[in-house]
Amino acid sequence: MHKVKNTVSVGRSLLSARFLLSALILVLTAIGLRPAVQALSRYYTKKPIDIRHPLKEFDVSRLPSFRNGWELSWRTALVEDLATDEYTHIILDKKFGKGPKRAELFVTYYNNPQDKIPHIPDVCGRQEGGIVRKIKTIMLDTPQLGPDYPKIQANLLLFQFGRKIDLVLIYCLCVEGEFPHTRNQARWVLAKPGNRHTYFSKIEARTWIGDDPAEAIEMCKTLLCEALPILTAEYFPDKEQLKRR
Repeated sequence: MHKVKNTVSVGRSLLSARFLLSALILVLTAIGLRPAVQALSRYYTKKPIDIRHPLKEFDVSRLPSFRNGWELSWRTALVEDLATDEYTHIILDKKFGKGPKRAELFVTYYNNPQDKIPHIPDVCGRQEGGIVRKIKTIMLDTPQLGPDYPKIQANLLLFQFGRKIDLVLIYCLCVEGEFPHTRNQARWVLAKPGNRHTYFSKIEARTWIGDDPAEAIEMCKTLLCEALPILTAEYFPDKEQLKRR
């Protein structure tokens, strides 16, 4: 009987020792886990990156279709409205000739890793009193963007501000050098790991619809397709800058 009791006692002692050791390991792991997670978070959390050149320096004369016969002006906006001070809003008024009399290039740049991309024309146009009469995805021919993006998707919107459709607007997003065409796709690019730095830009072309809506749409396509290669090559950070740690 004494031998049985001694065996049970020894077993309990060993069990207690194992339990205490396991508990100790768990405690030490918990203590070390939080700093490890924090270190990983710091390592993989993306950092802001500045634009290479201010957008206000964008040279419209480099756009072949808008080099001659256009009068330039710039529109200013409140930083509070745009949530960025890095933007340009260029107005091009045609001096003579047929077709739409005005074209506008509006580019904004953001680099806050926590930004959820709230400022897109679908939303802002409605807030300004416009009614979206049409919205669809279109393809733009962009061979000058290089072999990765011979074509990109963009968004075409037709807005009504009065009794008829007044405005055609085409825009695209550039996020860390990629061209997602929806806000959710853009948010995924911002969130996915890989690059050390992050940014996104909204690039839009717009014009008031005249006698021929098709001409207005083609003008916006041309303006975007000519501006994008310059913006990506000389203004937005390149891939090596995004990866640099």
